[in-house]
Amino acid sequence: MHPSVRKLMDAVCARLRTPEDLSCLIFPSADATARCTARLSAEHPDETCHTVKFQSHQPADEEALRWAAFFVVLFPQACLSTAMHFWKVFGDGIAGRHAEYCLAALPSMDSYAKDTVFESSAPCRDHPTWDLQWVNSAAAEKESIRSLIARLVSSDQPGYRPVSSHDVFLYPKGMCAIAAVARALVPHSAELSEAVIYGAGSKQELDELESSLAAGRRIQVLFCEVPSNPQLRTPDLPRIHALAAQYNFIVAVDDTLGTFVNIDVLPYVDVIMTSLTKIFSGMSLTALYEDTYFPLEAMVMSQNASDFEERVKQCSASALTIANLLAKHPSVAQLYYPSLVPSRQFYDQVRRKNGGYGYLLSIVFHKPETAMRFYDVLDLCKGPSVGTNFSLAIPYSLLAHFREQDWAESEGGIDRHMVRISVGLEREEDLIARIQDALTAATADY
Repeated sequence: MHPSVRKLMDAVCARLRTPEDLSCLIFPSADATARCTARLSAEHPDETCHTVKFQSHQPADEEALRWAAFFVVLFPQACLSTAMHFWKVFGDGIAGRHAEYCLAALPSMDSYAKDTVFESSAPCRDHPTWDLQWVNSAAAEKESIRSLIARLVSSDQPGYRPVSSHDVFLYPKGMCAIAAVARALVPHSAELSEAVIYGAGSKQELDELESSLAAGRRIQVLFCEVPSNPQLRTPDLPRIHALAAQYNFIVAVDDTLGTFVNIDVLPYVDVIMTSLTKIFSGMSLTALYEDTYFPLEAMVMSQNASDFEERVKQCSASALTIANLLAKHPSVAQLYYPSLVPSRQFYDQVRRKNGGYGYLLSIVFHKPETAMRFYDVLDLCKGPSVGTNFSLAIPYSLLAHFREQDWAESEGGIDRHMVRISVGLEREEDLIARIQDALTAATADY
């Protein structure tokens, strides 16, 4: 959890004088708050949760007041696990920069709740936060981001109209966008929905899906990645597209690792989601969309996106060189990279004319001790993110599946000693030297 979010939570609890047995989460909108309380009530019907709104009625710019307002869900410790799962999976929680702004505005805000014990008046009736000028300035930055993504994601194939910026929807977090797509596609009348997971996206699994559809089973939407994390596999999108047309379901693709600079999936899908923007044409998402993308976040993103194409191309080129180097090393049992896995043909079907194979690769060594030594001596930053300007390495299974490594290995084929590398913008020669140094140190006793 972002430190600023934690600080805001602590300040809210102190302001409301909440009992020690209550915890809280903070959300930027009433809808997100309602979804959280609904989940807690469903999972813990005997527990009581409280919703508190913080808002100012001081004379100020309308946008300044809008972004300062926030919502708090208070819940007993018995609900903590469910609450944190909701926070993690649905991505509705307040973002870091937004929390900083709300924390500064907190002294000039009143709190409102059904339970009057959580109501309070603002201790300060004036605050310099209201004088900030940036709150209205992000409209141009958001439109700039939408226009850039619309241009890049448009298909190179003949017969496809260019994507409009109005088809691009911005969300503060990736999971927030995925959840929004799911909500838009699931009928409101549906009492129960089921998720069926085909972990590898293989021909065999597509055969199983097709047989299930032919037997009468119906689905609303198929989610997939191009390529997948961490094994960098690509599903057969043309076949999936044909099944979707025959059996009337939506195809939603996360192209974060491939990026729309490298791949052109639009002819085969209805929804494209990335780590920056999520695109959905038509249907009910427009009506349901609520802009919770904090202006300062949008301004930073707009600045960072200016050289997006160049960065993707450089990282992809370096990653390809590194992948080929590692794949030939005798200590490496398996190198996962879109150009080096059996599903390459499916990636190539959607690869743009001058597109690369992405910036992510995963390594499995013959010996676990080699993997551990390689990771320990590898002179790269260590961390769980991907797509940063600097290269990152992680022991993937240990971090992503810490409590389920046996399951991940047996069911998903994810080696527990896999090392995943997100290749950044460092000079290719420097990266190769670091990789080679780590290989030399890790295999000194070969």
